[in-house]
Amino acid sequence: MTSIGYRTRAFRRTLAIVAVAAVVSTLALWPAKSTADARPASVTDSEIRFAADLSQFRPGQIISDAVFFDSTTMTEGQIQSFLESRVASCRAGYTCLKDKYDTSRSIAGDAMCGAYVGGASERASRIIFKVAQACGINPQVILVTLQKEKSLVTNREPTADHYKIAMGQGCPDTAGCDSRYYGFFNQVYGAAWQFKRYANPPGTSQYFTWYAPGKTWNVRFHPNTACGTSPVYIANQATANLYYYTPYQPNAAALRAGYGLGDSCSAYGNRNFYNYFTDWFGSTLTPYGPLVTGPTRDRAYLLNAGVKFPIGSPTDLEAFGAALGGLRTVPASFLDSMPTGATVTRYVHDPRNGTLYLLEVDGTKHRFATPEQVSLFGYTFDSYVNLEARLVDSFATGGEVGPFSRAAGGVGEVFYLENGALRYVYDTPAYAYAARGKSNYIATMDALPHSRIPRGATFFTPNTLVKGSSSGDVLLTTPTSSVVRIPSFALAAEFGATSYKVVADSMLAKSVRTTDSLAPVILCDTQQFVAANGAIRPLTGSTTGLAVARLAAADCGALTKGPPVEAPLFVQATTGQDVYAVIEGRLRHVHGYSQLMSLNGARPLVVLRWGADMMRTQSFGAPLLFEGEFIKFDGRGEVYRYSSDALHHVADYPSLVALGGGKLPAIAVVAADYSQSYAYGDSIANVPPVTEGMFVRFAGSGEIHRFLDGRLHHVTDYTTLVYLGGGSEPPIIIVPALVSSAYPVGAPISGVPSQADGTFIQFAGRPEVYVVSKNELHHVQSLNTLLSLGGNRIPPIRQLPLDDRASWRFGAPL
Repeated sequence: MTSIGYRTRAFRRTLAIVAVAAVVSTLALWPAKSTADARPASVTDSEIRFAADLSQFRPGQIISDAVFFDSTTMTEGQIQSFLESRVASCRAGYTCLKDKYDTSRSIAGDAMCGAYVGGASERASRIIFKVAQACGINPQVILVTLQKEKSLVTNREPTADHYKIAMGQGCPDTAGCDSRYYGFFNQVYGAAWQFKRYANPPGTSQYFTWYAPGKTWNVRFHPNTACGTSPVYIANQATANLYYYTPYQPNAAALRAGYGLGDSCSAYGNRNFYNYFTDWFGSTLTPYGPLVTGPTRDRAYLLNAGVKFPIGSPTDLEAFGAALGGLRTVPASFLDSMPTGATVTRYVHDPRNGTLYLLEVDGTKHRFATPEQVSLFGYTFDSYVNLEARLVDSFATGGEVGPFSRAAGGVGEVFYLENGALRYVYDTPAYAYAARGKSNYIATMDALPHSRIPRGATFFTPNTLVKGSSSGDVLLTTPTSSVVRIPSFALAAEFGATSYKVVADSMLAKSVRTTDSLAPVILCDTQQFVAANGAIRPLTGSTTGLAVARLAAADCGALTKGPPVEAPLFVQATTGQDVYAVIEGRLRHVHGYSQLMSLNGARPLVVLRWGADMMRTQSFGAPLLFEGEFIKFDGRGEVYRYSSDALHHVADYPSLVALGGGKLPAIAVVAADYSQSYAYGDSIANVPPVTEGMFVRFAGSGEIHRFLDGRLHHVTDYTTLVYLGGGSEPPIIIVPALVSSAYPVGAPISGVPSQADGTFIQFAGRPEVYVVSKNELHHVQSLNTLLSLGGNRIPPIRQLPLDDRASWRFGAPL
């Protein structure tokens, strides 16, 4: 133990009396307590807010009999809750009082206590409650004694020794502790039994007389006799009990120190008892409160700092009662004896730190963040009441007063304050969204000030779909008061809006419809977005003709943002393979990857994914065609060639085969509905077949081309043309200019090639070997011939670019 107790002859004499009198008790006459006077409050008490006014300490009446012997102040559950409130969590490896269990034993009743029925494993709170009932002691007295002796109520790391002598019972100053009284149950029961024995009840001896109430006694300040005494008139039995238990009064230095150290003559046991009791439970003198009413029950009061404060409303009383307990009826004479303060409401002040609180009906307190909030709740700024620390601390601290409220006495509807108006919060998901980044505390506001605040639009979860019960329009909700009409559920799904509900028309009465209905592209102030696959993506460039809805930036705030995309746009159904280009507001099918990349250009390829239903809501245009593509319309026989952004009818079959390189080309079939979607050019007819080695001139052009290796090579001069013709101008076929794009173009031919006779040549990418003779190339058709020409070995072969092949005249093969 760390406190100083006074053990004179009382201890030994008590035992002697018990032995002579043969008192029938398993406890005998328990000795006075231990050494609780030698210390100030323990460091384990650091979580207590100390506010007891020691100027009110009266050494002759530390606690009244009515309070000390009132065993009804706390239920077992309240004791447990109190212990849990003192220590939220225990240090690993330790058992705190809130979690302590002990074995108790059955004890027959006697003059001090009624019978106690023991148990194999009883919780500390249960033992405290049962002992209080059996012995007629206030359980608060037991709790305070446990604290002042071993700091057990607030200790986060108590040891077995703390519990062994929890109440200091059987531990005199002049000797070691008596092991017969070890253990939590023995300590609690023994101390309570001893408190009752000090009064010398009928059937016991008149042993305890030296602090008898109604007389003046010299009470020491300290075990050191040099510290002196002072006369104290002991006004009541409960105060006498405390002096029997701890026979010292605090000196002036101890009283000035609060819970701290005084001087070398300071003792602290009874001072600490007063401090803890007052801070935790209120007045040590009156058994009432803090919530009382008179016999007529026409008014409820809060007892606070020696003043009774009328409680303003049923909601105020509910809030006080949630933390401070029930309303107790007191004599009218008691109420009349107390001064009356101002009406107290749920708007209160903690004078220790200047915090203004709103008390909630669930027993919590919530800080007002601004004076404007105080006014909004209907309070004038200076109408608060200063609460005692113990009362303030009885309310658990909750979140700050924020934008959420409900009306007192209402049906529980939650409102969200935004821009000076209260918006009814439609459901729990809407509340969860609105509370992001804010205090989620829902304050109870008195009905009158709540009714005075203007009402705004219902707050729905943003980006959900709602419909008034009598309306045909489905609306997309936003974080603001705005709602946006949707033309289809498919479009809404691209924005991520899939939740749908029908609501009462009144829920939408104050919502503001945007001018534009929802569209695939939205303009949020100045930023453009396109919707796809549940998100909106920043869009740069033209909208490519898609409809645009203009919205305020705040309306777009709840929409999921995706990565940026650049026009022109490509889209693809989530369940399909076909890709479409968005051109002039229509979806146009892209044939293949090469065409897609040609349309996309050098930018990174991005294909938006739209749902199949969304695709069906769009307008489709004619498929995109690539240069030189052959098509026919479904149900028709005409074949067209696409060239220079127009369709050209191929008027005859030979021309079609000629354009196909000597065979019928692939012909795509396009829906007949799109026949008017394309431009048409001149018909194609009389296209001669163009084969390897032929010379070609397009109608209207003077250029001559040699067709070799599947490509046209422009012959740039007449001398070269004559060389290639074998010494004269070769036959030249005329091809319609309209089909010039049907033929790939190779490198031009310029000048007559020159290589020494006998030179062997091979062109890149081709297997043939040629030998030069008289400026002509002769194909060496076999390995034997090649070996023969090379003198029985493979001769050196010169490699030339493939395009050089078109420059040579070919002679007879070898």
